[in-house]
Order: sequence, then C-alpha cells, then structure tokens
Amino acid sequence: MKNSDLLPLYSKPLYTDRLHLRKISLADSEAMFSWASDPEVTRYMRFATHKSLTFTRKIVKSWIAQAKDPYYFQWIIEESATGRPIGSIGLEVISFGDNHGEVGYCLHRSFWNKGYTTEALKEVLRFGFEEVGFNRIQASFSTNNPASGRVMEKVGMVKEGGPMKEYYRSSQSGYQDTYLYGLTKGAWRLLP
Repeated sequence: MKNSDLLPLYSKPLYTDRLHLRKISLADSEAMFSWASDPEVTRYMRFATHKSLTFTRKIVKSWIAQAKDPYYFQWIIEESATGRPIGSIGLEVISFGDNHGEVGYCLHRSFWNKGYTTEALKEVLRFGFEEVGFNRIQASFSTNNPASGRVMEKVGMVKEGGPMKEYYRSSQSGYQDTYLYGLTKGAWRLLP
C-alpha cells in the first residue's frame, strides 16, 4: 500500500472535443514509429530517435507491461475524427507522499500548431487533479523548444524556475537547459 491520497485509476480512456486518449496497443507501433523516428520531433526529447520498428515495438511492449500498475498513466493521443494515433502523453507520479506528478508529451510533426497538445494536456490535468487526486503537476522543457512552454502556459501552468542549467540530456542535442512549469490543484480550480 502506497502512502498517498492518489487513487489507483490506471490510464482510463479520456475524451476531448477532437481527441481520444487511450491505452497503447501493439497495433500502435507503426504510428508511434512515424513520430518517434522523426529527428525534428525527438530533437529535444530524453529518448533516442527510434531507428527501427522493432525498437518501437519493444517500447510499446514495455508500456503495455507498465500499464498493469494502477499508478501508471500513459496514453496514445488519437484524433477522434480519423481514429489516427498522432502522439502520446503521460503523467508520472513523482512523489506519492506529496501527491506530486510530472507530465510529458510527444506529437507527430504534421499535427503541430493545431492545438492538439494543449487539448490533450488540459484533459490530463483535469484527470490528474479531479480524479486521481494530485495536488501538484509539473513539466519542464528545453529552452531551445519554446513551443512546448507555450502549451504549458495555455493550460494555466506557471513558470517556476529556470533556466536550470544542463538539467537533462537529449540523446540528439546533448545537455539541455530547461524551464520548470507547475500547477497546483488550488490554482487549477481558479482557472477559467
């Protein structure tokens, strides 16, 4: 039993006006490879650009295995109108005792600048605060990738720190300075 107020809800399906957030399946491997193999998409990510579909299948299988943990929150972002998987988003427990989480996301390049990531993140924050019981959710992004920060700002997250020097290493771009954004449940409840 974990010392926490967080509810063990698994990655239940979530819906927005244009998106369906759902558990990953092995059938998603090719779609995931299409964005995870794109060096423009992975330029500032912590994971290496995928070099083969076989490697992507291994990652997908590991996500499927991790989904047996009721505190593992990872979704495929699927465009509702087409049923096409276009990215992924996850919410990780950072501290059970503090009810604290961190969110991360990745989207196929052809779907950038259409508001999909903002829409998905807004729903994941709602789920995290309202249903799971997080008190705080944070995210960080490379200072070289300000578009990711704009997504965070659009959902009400607030810049709390940075630049933090060489905070993480991107396998493609080396050590990255980052900004930290966060949101508490209390502040989230006051958002319009």
